[in-house]
Amino acid sequence: MNWKMWLAIPLLLILAACAETPQAAPLPEETAVPEIILPLVATDNPQEAQSSPCDESFQFCTQASISGAVMAEASSWVGSSYNNDCAAWAAGGDPRILELPMMLAVGSNPITVALTRIGAYTGPGTYELSPVSASSDPDMFPSISVNGRAFSNGEETKTTVTVAADGSGSITATGLVEIPSVQSSSIDPAARIDFSMQWTCHETK
Repeated sequence: MNWKMWLAIPLLLILAACAETPQAAPLPEETAVPEIILPLVATDNPQEAQSSPCDESFQFCTQASISGAVMAEASSWVGSSYNNDCAAWAAGGDPRILELPMMLAVGSNPITVALTRIGAYTGPGTYELSPVSASSDPDMFPSISVNGRAFSNGEETKTTVTVAADGSGSITATGLVEIPSVQSSSIDPAARIDFSMQWTCHETK
């Protein structure tokens, strides 16, 4: 073995030691936080996805609005004797009394709507209420209590009711006048309100 080979041996040993030395692992890249995508709820009314004013234990879901001498809005629900058959409630036939959905002291300015009825209901359609009838029971205009004041039919009051075959409907009354109430016998003769209410009908659970 010549001197060149003796010099090459230490060099080979150094290279072998370097090859066996563990290399430092590369620093991991920053871990990306996965994006969380919430499912969308399809609805025509953005507020409907958050809450509903209706209780499925009752047949009618009502929404009312009052403007004029008193301003108020409210949503509520009410039952009926036709709890599981909206079509039967709205069905046509011989003239009969149709009692309309009510509201009972709901809202920030409590609204009560009672006594409204069609005296000679014959089926789905639009009816203009009349305080007198020569051939059947008279219609009854909405009797409304709102924020401690009472309003009902006057000389220029006009009330229209629409009922659909599925039991939904609406009522619009303009020019309701203030009347004495249990809470107050003092009235404003010039006070007038306009009233509207819509309702939907569904089978109870």
